[in-house]
Amino acid sequence: MRMSRLLAVAGLALAAALAAAPVQLAAQVTTGSITGFVTDDQGQPVDAVQIQLVNRSTGFARGTQTGGNGRYVVQGLEVGSNYAVTARRIGFRPVTVEGIVVTLGQVTRADIRLDRQATQLEAVTVVSESNALISPTRTGAGTTVGDSALRRLPSLNRNFTDFVALTPQISNSGPRLSGGGTNNRFNNIQIDGAVSSDLFGLGSTGQPGGQAGGKSISIESVKEYQVLLSPYDVRQGNFAGALINAVTKSGTNEFHGTLYGVTRNQDLTRSQPYLNEFKQSQYGFAVGGPIVKNKVLFFLNPEFQQRSAPAGGPFIGSSGTSVNQALIDRFNSALQQYGIPGGSGGPVTNDNPLTNLFARVDFNLSGNTSLVLRHNYAQAEDDNFSRSTSTFALDNNGYKFKSKSNSTAAQLRTNFANGMFNELLVSKNQIRDRRAPNIFFPQVEVNNPVALLIGGGERSSHANELDQDVLELTDNFSIPLGTSHRLTLGTQNQFYEVRNLFQQQGLGRWIFGTIDSLEIGAPRSYAVGVPVSGDGAVRFKSRQHAVYAQDEWTVSPTFSMSLGLRLDVPYFGDTPPQNPLIANPLCSGTGQPSATCGFARNTSEVPSGNMQWSPRVGFNWDVTGDQQNQLRGGIGLFTGRPAFVWLGNAFQNSGFSGVAQLTCLNAAAPRMNSSNVATPPQACADGTTARAGAEINLLGKDLNFPQNMRATLGYDRQLPGRFVATFEGMYTKGVNNLFYQNIALAGPQGTDLKGRVMYGPNVNAPVLKVAGRTAVLDVSNQSKDYSYSLTAGLARKWSNNYEASLFYTYSDARDVQSLTSSTANSQYQFGRPVATRQDEATLGKSIFRQPHRLVGQFSYAFKTKTDVTLTYVGETGAAFTYTINGDVNGDGFGSNDPIYIPTNATDPAQIQFQNFTRAGTTTVVTAAEQAAALESFIKGLSCLDENRGTFAPRNECNAPWSNTVNLSLRQSLKTIGVQNVSFQLDVFNLANFLNKDWGQVNTAFFGSQTLLTYRAKTAGNLNAGATPIYTFDPAFQKWNSDNIRSNYQIQAQLRYSF
Repeated sequence: MRMSRLLAVAGLALAAALAAAPVQLAAQVTTGSITGFVTDDQGQPVDAVQIQLVNRSTGFARGTQTGGNGRYVVQGLEVGSNYAVTARRIGFRPVTVEGIVVTLGQVTRADIRLDRQATQLEAVTVVSESNALISPTRTGAGTTVGDSALRRLPSLNRNFTDFVALTPQISNSGPRLSGGGTNNRFNNIQIDGAVSSDLFGLGSTGQPGGQAGGKSISIESVKEYQVLLSPYDVRQGNFAGALINAVTKSGTNEFHGTLYGVTRNQDLTRSQPYLNEFKQSQYGFAVGGPIVKNKVLFFLNPEFQQRSAPAGGPFIGSSGTSVNQALIDRFNSALQQYGIPGGSGGPVTNDNPLTNLFARVDFNLSGNTSLVLRHNYAQAEDDNFSRSTSTFALDNNGYKFKSKSNSTAAQLRTNFANGMFNELLVSKNQIRDRRAPNIFFPQVEVNNPVALLIGGGERSSHANELDQDVLELTDNFSIPLGTSHRLTLGTQNQFYEVRNLFQQQGLGRWIFGTIDSLEIGAPRSYAVGVPVSGDGAVRFKSRQHAVYAQDEWTVSPTFSMSLGLRLDVPYFGDTPPQNPLIANPLCSGTGQPSATCGFARNTSEVPSGNMQWSPRVGFNWDVTGDQQNQLRGGIGLFTGRPAFVWLGNAFQNSGFSGVAQLTCLNAAAPRMNSSNVATPPQACADGTTARAGAEINLLGKDLNFPQNMRATLGYDRQLPGRFVATFEGMYTKGVNNLFYQNIALAGPQGTDLKGRVMYGPNVNAPVLKVAGRTAVLDVSNQSKDYSYSLTAGLARKWSNNYEASLFYTYSDARDVQSLTSSTANSQYQFGRPVATRQDEATLGKSIFRQPHRLVGQFSYAFKTKTDVTLTYVGETGAAFTYTINGDVNGDGFGSNDPIYIPTNATDPAQIQFQNFTRAGTTTVVTAAEQAAALESFIKGLSCLDENRGTFAPRNECNAPWSNTVNLSLRQSLKTIGVQNVSFQLDVFNLANFLNKDWGQVNTAFFGSQTLLTYRAKTAGNLNAGATPIYTFDPAFQKWNSDNIRSNYQIQAQLRYSF
C-alpha cells in the first residue's frame, strides 16, 4: 500500500515536472514524425543544416537542424499528407521536399541531398515518394487505415468496427474484435491518444454507448485509424490485446465543408421478415477553417442517425406461432385486473437514434508550441424487444437503453531547436448509461402449452444504471543524446470512478403455471431483488499509474532499435465489505455450518499496489540500405486492464453489498393482488426474507491485471508498381491471465459411466464445503494461454489512382478459460465447458481462435471522377462446443457440460433416449428416431465424427467458412470552383445481390450450443453407474443463415463539399 502511494505520487510529480520542462520530445502515441539524413553530392553527411518544416494545409511550422551525422528529426506532427521540408546551408543549393505524408505513430523518412554551389542557384523542389509500410520505426504488427481508405471503403454503420475488422490479425467472427487470439476486452480504444473505451466492459464493441448501438465518434471526424498489436514503444499501454487509436481531423487555412446523408431501407435489401419495415438514415455536416490564419483553426462535425428495425421473432398472424389474439386478450385482461397495463402481440419496431458531436480547435501558440482542445459528445438510445418460437412477449416487456458520453481533452505540444519535445495530455470522460423497462411494473410469466407468455416490465431493467468517470493525465518528454540516441521519459495516470446499480427483479417477477392461476392470483413462484444496504448500488474508485523510460537508438542509417521499460501499478481507493462468515476457517468434511466454517478468505481484499513490469525491445533493419527490404520485429510485455465489471463483481457480491434475490416457490409464493403489484412483497408467505451471500465473488490481493508477452518478426519488400510484400509472424504467451474457480465445491465425487468428473451424485446436487454456499467464485492468475499467427500479403498505398491489398492469416489460440461474460457466475459457467476437473487449469481451443482469414481491398479512380472500391473478407466461422441442457456433472451449473460423442448413437449401451412430444403439437418423437437422427447429425460434422468415444473437445467445432464481398461506387460531379457533389452506392454482400444462394453466413451460438437435453436417469446415482437419459430433436439445425449478414443491403449516400 505504501509503495503504491509512493508510485502514485512519483507518477504525478513526474507528469508535473515534464509538463513544466522547457523541452521537446516525440510522442508517437498521438502524432507522427519526419526524419532523414542530409548528405552532399559525395554522399557525406552535412551538419548544421537549417531544417524548416511546414504543414501546407494549416501553416503550422517547425524548425530544427542536422547533427554531426547529418540527421534531423521533427516530432509531434499532426497526421497529414501535405508536409514540406526545406534544407538550407551556406554553400549549398536549398532543397524542398514536397508531399511528405505523416502517418500516426510512424516516422516518415525524407532524406535530402544538397548540391554545392559556387554561385547563387535557384532552389530545387522534389516530391516525396515515401511509403509508410517501409519506415524506420515500424517494428511490430499493426495496420493503418488512412484518410484515403476511410473515404472510399464501404461502411455499413459508419463505425470504426467496419475498418478495424479489415486488419488481418483481427478476428470478428465470434466475440467482437479479438486481437491476435486474445480477449476482446483486453483492447484499448483511444481518440487522439486519450482513452475512449467502455472501461466497465459491458458493450460488445468496447466503446462508450456500445450497449445502445452507439459509436464514440463519427468517422467523418476521423483522419486516420491505427490498429496496433505489438507496438514496442512503451508509451503505448493499458492493453493486452489490440490498441485502436483514432486521430481526428483539424481545420486548415482554407474553409472546407461537407454536407452528407446516408440511407438504406427494406426496399434496398433482400426481402426477409426480419428486414421488413427497416430504415436507417445518417446525416450531418463537417466544416473547418481558420479563425486566425496560421494561428487558430477549427473543425466541427455533428452527425445524427434515425434507425427503425423490426423486432425479431413471431407476432400475431405471422407464420411460426400458435399464439392467437384471443389468448393475448385473455392475458391482457388478467394483467389489467391487477393494475398492470396490457400490451400488444403485434409486430414491434425497435428504434435506435444516435447523436454525435465533435468539435476541435487548434492553436499555434508560438513557432514551436501548439495546443489542441477538443470535445466529443455521443448520445445513443436503443429499443430492445424480441420474441422467439418458445417465448411470446407483449410489447410492454421490452426496454430502452440510453447512453450519454462527454469527452474533453487538451493536448499541449512543445518543440525546441535543441531537438527536445514534450507532449502533455489531459482528458476527462463522463459516461452515463440507463436501462429502463417500457413500463415500471413487475414481470409476469405464464406457462402456456403453446408458448411461454411474458408481460409487464422487463425484469433485468427494473433498476439498471451505470456511471463512469475517467480522468487521464499523460506526459511524454524526450531528449536527444548525442547523434544516435533519444531518451524518452513519461508517465500515464488514469483515475476511474464507477457507480453501478443492478437490481434485477426489483419490481418483482411472478410466474404462473396456467392462465387460470394468473386470473385467481395463485403463482407458482415469486422473486424479487432486495438491496442489501442502501439503494443497492455499488461504488468504487480506482486509479492506474504508469511510468516508463525508453531509448530510441539509431545504430546506423539502416538499423534502429528501441529499448524500453514500463511499470504499471493499479490502485483501489475503495474495498468491498468484509464478510466474517467467509473469513471463518476451513473445516474438514462437507456441508459444514456457515456460522462456524468458511473459506479463510477476506472479501475486502482487492489487487491494489501490485507492480507489473513491461520491458520491450524492437528493431528495424533496412537490409539493403535503399528502403527496399525491411526486417523488423521485437519482443515485449503488454499489461492491460480487465473489464472493470469483473472487478466490480466483488463489490456487488460480498454478502454485505449489492442486491440479494428472494425466491418463493409454490405455497411460499405470496398471492398476487393489486397491492402486491404496487408494492412488491419483500418476504415469502412463510416469512422467509432475502438472504445475501448465496453467491460470493472474491479478488485476491495478489491478483495481477492481464498481461501478455508478445513477439513478432516481419519482413517487408518493396516491389515494382509501389507494391509492398509482407511476411509476418506473431506469438503471444500469457503471463498473467485470469482463471475463475468455484471454491464452494467440495471437490470431485467420482465419475460417471463415461468418465465425466462429477461434483455431486446427480444433477443439481453439488456437494458443498459449507451448507448453503453454492458459489464462492474466486479469480486467480494463470500463465498457460498462448496464440500465434502467420500473415502474408501484398499492399499498395494510394498512388496513380488506385490502391490494393490482400492478406492471408493462419492462426491458432489456446486458453484455459474464454472469458466472454460480465459476471463471475457466467465466467465460471460458460468459460470452459469441459468434462474434466473444473479446478485444473487445462488448455483447450479458445473461443477467440480463427484458423483462417483472408482480407482484401481494391480501389480505383477513373478519369470520369468515378471511384470503385471492393472489399473481401473470407474467414472461418465462430468456434463453439456442443453441450447438454442440464447439469449432468452435478456442480450446480447447467448448459455447460460437453456432450459425450457415442461411437454409435443407435446403441443403447452408448447413449439412451426417451420419447417426447414436440411443443405445441401432439407429435411424439420416439427414442429410436432420436438415436438415428443423432447418428446422422454426428456423421455430418467432422468435429464430432472424428472424436467419437470421447467428450466433445472445447471449441472444436466452427461455423462454416464465409465469404463477404462489399462494393462501393462513387460518382463525383464538378460544380463551381472547388465545390463538388458526389453520389455513392454501397452494396454489402455483393454475392448475395447476384444470387440469393451466395454469400450465406451460417452461424451457431458462439461459445456453446445445447444439443441434448437431460431428462432422467436409470436407477441409482450418476456417480455410481446410473445412465443419463436424454432427448434430441431431429429438427435441430446445425446452422442458421437467417441473419442480416446473409442478405445483401444497398446503401445510398449523397455528399456536397466545398
